[in-house]
Formats: sequence, C-alpha cells, structure tokens
Amino acid sequence: MKTLWLTLLLTCTSFAGGAEPHAKVMIFVAVDCPIANSYAPELNRLHETYGGKMVEFLLVYPDPDLTADEVKKHLAGYALTLRATIDRDHALVKKTGVTTTPEVAVFDTSDAVVYRGRIDNLYADYGERRRTVTEPYLRDALDAILRGEKPALATTEAIGCLIEAIE
Repeated sequence: MKTLWLTLLLTCTSFAGGAEPHAKVMIFVAVDCPIANSYAPELNRLHETYGGKMVEFLLVYPDPDLTADEVKKHLAGYALTLRATIDRDHALVKKTGVTTTPEVAVFDTSDAVVYRGRIDNLYADYGERRRTVTEPYLRDALDAILRGEKPALATTEAIGCLIEAIE
C-alpha cells in the first residue's frame, strides 16, 4: 500500500526532516453527492488541524468517467484545500473496502487500515441531519493514532451515496 500511496501523492507533503506521516487519510467523495459536499468545510478543518500534526490527507473520487477538469472545478467550487486523485479502476475502493461517499480510510505508519467509515455522526440517516455532531469518529481515530494507540472503533457504517461498482 505504501507504494500505491506514494504513487498517488505526486506532490508529497514534506514534513520536517523528511519524516514519515503518523497517519494517512483517504476521503472518498463524489462531485454529485450532497452529503459528501456538505462536509467540505469540515474536511478543510480536519486538514488544517491534523496536517500540522503529520497527518496526510487525500480526496479520492471513485468515478471512472470523471475528468481532471471536473475535479478541479469541484475543488474550487467547494473551496477544498486537500490533494485529490481519481480512482478510475476502483483500486483504492477495493483495497480499502469503502462503499459510500463520504467514507474515510485511515492508515497507520505500517499502512494498515485502522479505521474505515464515517467522518462523524452528523447524519443519522440519508436525509436526516443532526444539529450537532456528538461522535467525531475520524477525529477520535486520528487522536488515538497520534497518542500511539489504536482507534477505539475500527469501523462505522458510512451514510451517503453508494459507490457504483464498475465492470
């Protein structure tokens, strides 16, 4: 997975002294998923908060028909500050086991997936949005990793738009 990750990050984040990141986060999104799009401000906040703590982030668009221009337009339209890639052949979908956008896969320093699922519990169900987040799953996972621990939860069920299988 390390080779795959490095291949994806064409412009790698350079941490002090060339240090390896403590964690890597792939966030699977879709340009036409209203739930994924509603998370844009939180994704930027996560990037701002944890990027300085040696956590790398990558937006993954699992759409074989998406163009680079459409991704650039989406990033600009939602003011997203994270790096992005298109997973046209679903190699990352298959490696991580994600099924929904938005859904995250968090990797530790050995490139093992240590958390996969929701960003938080803002959505109780599709179309049912809470007023406030009470379970910040991704933040909890990252905080645990930064303390040198495994996340308390390994998986949660993501709520959003189904990633369509490709043949």
